Amino acid sequence: MMYFTVANCSVFFPCSALILLLKFLLNNENNLVKKHNIFQLATKVVTIFNLFVTYGDTFLPNPTSYDELYYEIIRMHQIFDNVYSMALRYTTTDSEYKDSAAKLTSHLVNIRAIINHFSPKVDAWAAANHLSSLTEEQVLEVVRGNYDTLTLKLQDSLDQFERYSEKPREMAFFTNQVRTIICDVRKSVSNLTTHLHDALQELSLVP
Repeated sequence: MMYFTVANCSVFFPCSALILLLKFLLNNENNLVKKHNIFQLATKVVTIFNLFVTYGDTFLPNPTSYDELYYEIIRMHQIFDNVYSMALRYTTTDSEYKDSAAKLTSHLVNIRAIINHFSPKVDAWAAANHLSSLTEEQVLEVVRGNYDTLTLKLQDSLDQFERYSEKPREMAFFTNQVRTIICDVRKSVSNLTTHLHDALQELSLVP
C-alpha cells in the first residue's frame, strides 16, 4: 500500500469483503477463539482500514472513493462496534489473547472516531430535514461537509509491513476452516443420501 502512495497509483479498496470477514469472526467467535488468535487477523483488517483512512486520498481512484470509504464505515458501524466490544471483553480477563485484544482496541481508535463524529451529524441532518432514513448521496453530503471538524490519531507503523510469505500465519486458520466446511458438506450429503434411501425403501413397500 505504501508503494501505491509513493508511486501515485490508484487502487481499489475491497471494503465490503473486509467487513464481511470481521462479521464472520464475530459470528463464529466461540468456535474460532478456541483454536486461533482471531484478534491478530482482525487487527490486520483494521490496519488496512486505517491505511486507507490515512493515505487513501493519495491512491484511491478519485475523491468520491474516499467519501464512500467513510460512508461504508458509518453504514456498517455496528460491526466495528461489536468487534471493539468483543476485544474489550478479552482485555479484562486472563485470556492468552489479552494483549492481542488490547492491540485491536487501540487500532480501532480512528474507526470509532469516524463513527462517533459522523453518526450524530447524520442523525441531526435527518432530523432537520424531517427524514426517517437517508440515501447514500445524502449521507455522503453530510460526510463531505464535516471532514474539517474530524480529529484522527496518527497511527504508528502504517508504513511498515511484513515480508510476503508463501505460508502466512493465517494459513492454518483458513486451512482448518476449509476442512470444517468440507466435513459439514460431506455430513449433509451423507444424511441426505440416507433419507433418500429410506424414502425409496418406504415407497417400494407401498402395494
